[in-house]
Amino acid sequence: MEIKSYSNAWAAEIADLFYQSVHAIDPSVYTPEQKEAWAPTPPDYTAWSKRLDDKSPFVAIIDGRVAGFIELDADGHIDCTYTHPHFQGLGVASALYEYLLTEARIRDIDRLYVEASLIAKPFFEHREFVVIKKNTLQRNGVTLVNFTMEFDMTTSYPDFNTDYREDAPTIDDVEAWTGYAILEFGTSWCGHCQAAELVVKDVLVEHAKLSHIKIADGRGKKLGRIFRVKLWPTLILLKDGQEIARLVRPTGVAEVRGLLAAI
Repeated sequence: MEIKSYSNAWAAEIADLFYQSVHAIDPSVYTPEQKEAWAPTPPDYTAWSKRLDDKSPFVAIIDGRVAGFIELDADGHIDCTYTHPHFQGLGVASALYEYLLTEARIRDIDRLYVEASLIAKPFFEHREFVVIKKNTLQRNGVTLVNFTMEFDMTTSYPDFNTDYREDAPTIDDVEAWTGYAILEFGTSWCGHCQAAELVVKDVLVEHAKLSHIKIADGRGKKLGRIFRVKLWPTLILLKDGQEIARLVRPTGVAEVRGLLAAI
């Protein structure tokens, strides 16, 4: 699975994915009439193309197909989160959300919020979103229910991501970041990385707004070569996309706190 930025070549495929995912919901949860009001037949491809150009979602790709997508607005609003019925149960939504969470921290967003359907509500509850209110909507004379939910990123830290991303940002992406961030290079099977995980986590939970991006490294991985990574894990502290300090193979919290002393 790869998470990529939106390309308009996927517009029709995403519109179909939205339609199919809504209409695949069990009728005991949403009736056929509710699903039709939510995702009318046929999809309005022109409207979807314009919407997607505006929203520029993050897109999950599996075997060359769009498996899911998620949208993040500038104010922290998660407008859409959908997985294709053929790819459900493969962790697509979780991967998309983790990617979005990293981007939200890079953008210094303090609050995430969403209008979650009955289907999506447990997904966000599991990620520490709290229900603010229940909403009753009318679409084409049909009543729909969803829930406004939010996650405060300034007081809570999400589940620590133990996986190293294969979809590394480009050096241009990194240099465009603002504020502080940590790039961690390693692999999930690296013993030193596994040993350092709890040490790093213990310190980073004290810095809820600091972006922590874990990148899978190895032969042919360009970003690691640009940063001259030789041992795993290597943690690089960035300010406005530029390296200001690094730490290799930490074994104690004092070392990690020392790295962050530059902030």
